[in-house]
Amino acid sequence: MSTVADDARAVPEVPPLRRNRDFLLLWSGSAVAIIGSTASTVAYPLLVLAVTGSASAAGLVGFVVLLPALLLQLPAGVLVDRWNRKRVMIWCDALRAVGASTVVLALLAGELRLAHVLVVGFAEGTLTVLNGLASTAAVPNVVHPSQLSVALAGNEARGRAATMIGTPLGGILFGLGRAVPFVLETFAYLVSLVSLLCIRKDFQAARPGEAARAEAAAGD
Repeated sequence: MSTVADDARAVPEVPPLRRNRDFLLLWSGSAVAIIGSTASTVAYPLLVLAVTGSASAAGLVGFVVLLPALLLQLPAGVLVDRWNRKRVMIWCDALRAVGASTVVLALLAGELRLAHVLVVGFAEGTLTVLNGLASTAAVPNVVHPSQLSVALAGNEARGRAATMIGTPLGGILFGLGRAVPFVLETFAYLVSLVSLLCIRKDFQAARPGEAARAEAAAGD
């Protein structure tokens, strides 16, 4: 009996998710990025309508911003499985921040053009798809297997809550100033970028079961 008790004490206790530093960084950084991205998705058509006065141009921008989510989910998923997930997320945040900042600068200079908004909106939509898929795929590598279902459920809840916050926020901030939603977006991506850089765990680490299957396949 003492041996069994000793073995039980030897098994390290799994800390709760609220004390998992890397998961919290991944979760919170992505939440901030989703809020910024959603706010800009709402603000882009409003911006084009305000600048051009064309409802059709505003509708076109709204369509282009959302188009990558429809077209690129499958090919982006393949790429995320092949590439380094953490590096993908870092690049996505950095490039999205640059894209949003160019909109702010163009507005301040009075030189914003429809083509600029279309290109930046489509690029941000594409990068957002890649980032979201990489973030979900990274979760199993930053939490214990016994906590995976709870972590993924938390991710889903986070995404829905962040979208609910970002949707009205985009309109509210646009009412304060045309550039304000995109300033927030730039800041949100930088916050997400910093959180990723602070994560210690490898997003590519294979689970024990995956390693065993890989060895078995190599043996065959």
